[in-house]
Amino acid sequence: MSKKSIQLPSLLLLACSITAGVVSAGQSGQLVSEWAASFQAAEGDNPLPATEGRWEALNSSDGSVLSARHEAAGVVVGDDIYLIGGRGNRPVERFSSRHGGWENLGSAPLELHHMQPVVLGTRIYVLGAFTCCYPREQLVSGIHVFDTQSATWDVAGSIPSARLRGSAAAVQHNGRIYLLGGNTRGHDGGAVGWFDEYDPGTGQWRVLADAPHARDHFSAVIVGQTLVAAAGRQTTMPSPAANPVRPVDIYDFNTGQWRSGAPIPTSRGGAVAVAHGTETIIAGGEINTSMTALKVVEAYDLESDSWRTLPPMNTGRHGSGGGIIGRQMYMLSGASSVGGATETRDAETLRLAEIMTEASDPPDPDGNPDTEQTDETEETDETEETDTTAPADTPEPVMDSGDDDSAGNTPIDESDDQAMEPPVISRRGGGRMGVEFLLLLAVLLVVRRWHRAGYCAA
Repeated sequence: MSKKSIQLPSLLLLACSITAGVVSAGQSGQLVSEWAASFQAAEGDNPLPATEGRWEALNSSDGSVLSARHEAAGVVVGDDIYLIGGRGNRPVERFSSRHGGWENLGSAPLELHHMQPVVLGTRIYVLGAFTCCYPREQLVSGIHVFDTQSATWDVAGSIPSARLRGSAAAVQHNGRIYLLGGNTRGHDGGAVGWFDEYDPGTGQWRVLADAPHARDHFSAVIVGQTLVAAAGRQTTMPSPAANPVRPVDIYDFNTGQWRSGAPIPTSRGGAVAVAHGTETIIAGGEINTSMTALKVVEAYDLESDSWRTLPPMNTGRHGSGGGIIGRQMYMLSGASSVGGATETRDAETLRLAEIMTEASDPPDPDGNPDTEQTDETEETDETEETDTTAPADTPEPVMDSGDDDSAGNTPIDESDDQAMEPPVISRRGGGRMGVEFLLLLAVLLVVRRWHRAGYCAA
């Protein structure tokens, strides 16, 4: 029986013509399977948009638990998250995301609290901290360093006396540490907008332009070539949890200039800040108008200068540790009421949906995706000259080689016997992409059968 052509709708005619070359090369099955696998991987890794997720309790695999504490800090190194400090000289504790258990690594040489640790390689730098007692806490002048390989502490230097403060934010960018804001008088006034650069390789300090707004009890993050500071307050007696700072301060490392971002919807101090893609996630905190710590989680998008609300935590907390490993956000310990009367050891996690394509995802300060910090030194986008003098245990900043990843940018030569690249599937905008892709996949499967039957012949 001879095979005849049939009249097809314009869409299927177009599909026949597009896939003719691929089918003739015997690649339609591979094309369909690769595209399907790509879609299934995206769906499986990120089953829900972030706004539809929920926080879940973090339970260890071996029954180990973390210590209850507040005014502590969390920091990610590789696949582990470290919980450091807190009032009362609490131990350093490490949670392995691979093994699922907590490990006690001993105490710091002194009580450290109200700080934001910074990671360089396998070393954790703690500076801009308080020690001792409320409400006029002492300022910690030393730069204390915890080596995650040997679980030992060292002192790398000291902060100049004129720039001493506690409850400051600290971030790492291009191998240098930036200390922002803080308070010079504990909880009794003295909030500042100071901004300093510290080079661990040379020990040198450089005073930079003050931030537009003085603040303490906050954390900062790096998003691409910018620093984002959101939340926090200007602490003073007799109501230390009052006076929150609503504006967002943004520093551009390329221009050396500050600008303002959209104000935070829920102003508070004592929150955790982490970077995820182009967003800065602010979780928890406290405010004097509520007797309990806040469960609220909000995200600021640098590109759109806008905020959105994420799922609230199960436990309100402030003075907590937090961080992101891969697509998982962790919130650890803290105080569940205003002040520190009710410390908690509760830990919970939120599975973050993929909110942008990998190609447009900006690097984190160490060049790793989603702020996951590893021991490897990665390339950065910084193009200015950097002092490469550094101690043996501090990774040197690596300049951008200028090489550009050209994957997906090379024109397809239909004469080449190479498989087509599967499309990059973004989860932005919810599940609409899934419906469109399934329709396309169905068309391709039908056309593949028609090719075999000869119905796509001219």
